[in-house]
Amino acid sequence: METLITIKNLEKKFGKKKVLKDLNLQINQGERVAILGSNGCGKTTLVEMIAQTSIPTSGTIELNIQGDIKKEIGIQFQQGEWPVGICANDMLKFYRSVYPKFTQSWEEELNKVFDIEEFKNRGLRKLSGGQKQRFNAMISMMNDPALVILDELTTGLDMQLQFSIISFFKKKMEEDKKTLLLVSHSPEEVELLCTRMIIINDGKVAFDRKISEALKEFKSVRNIMNKHFEGSLKYDN
Repeated sequence: METLITIKNLEKKFGKKKVLKDLNLQINQGERVAILGSNGCGKTTLVEMIAQTSIPTSGTIELNIQGDIKKEIGIQFQQGEWPVGICANDMLKFYRSVYPKFTQSWEEELNKVFDIEEFKNRGLRKLSGGQKQRFNAMISMMNDPALVILDELTTGLDMQLQFSIISFFKKKMEEDKKTLLLVSHSPEEVELLCTRMIIINDGKVAFDRKISEALKEFKSVRNIMNKHFEGSLKYDN
C-alpha cells in the first residue's frame, strides 16, 4: 500500500508551551484514520500542519500527493471566518471558478447531502453553529480531493443530518479509496467512518490500532477512550 503521509520527529510550540513533541506517524493511501485524545492534546494542531495551514516548529511532514496539493486536500475545520456580508452563494461562485471538479452536478449532489438551501443567501456570519458546520463540511468535498480532513464533523447537527452526512462520507471514502483524517469526540462516529485510530498523549502518538482489532480487544472505541481518560489504558510507548 502506498504511503500518503509521512511525519517524522514533529514538534509544535506555542510560546513556551510544547503541544506536540517528537511525533512520528505514517498514513497510507486509502486509510481512514481517527485522531483522538483529550482537549488541548494537539489533534487540531496536527491536522492543520498536515493541511499546510500551520508550520511545524521542527520535524517534517511529507505528502505524497500528485497535482496541486492545495486542491487535493479538503478541509473542514470547526471554525470558519468570512468577511461581513458574504453568503454561501458568494462562496459557491468563487469555488466554481477555482475548483475544476466542482461541476454543477457535483454541487447539486452536495447540496442534497448538506442541506444548505435554506441558508444559501444568508450572511455566513449569521449562521448557527450547525449550519456553519454543514457548510464547512461541504467545502471540504467541493474539489473531490484525495485527502479529506474533518474536525468534529457532526457537532451541533440533529440525528437525521448526522446519519445523512456520515453515510455520504462513508460511501465516498470507500468507493473512491480516499484518505480520511477525522478529529472527533464521538466514538460511534469513529467506528462508522474509520479503519484506524490513534490517540495523542503527552505530545506523541501513544496508541495506534486498526479499528477491527480495537473492537475485538476492547469491544468499543468508547471503552478505549474511557480507559484513556481514567488513566488505565496501556499505551504503545
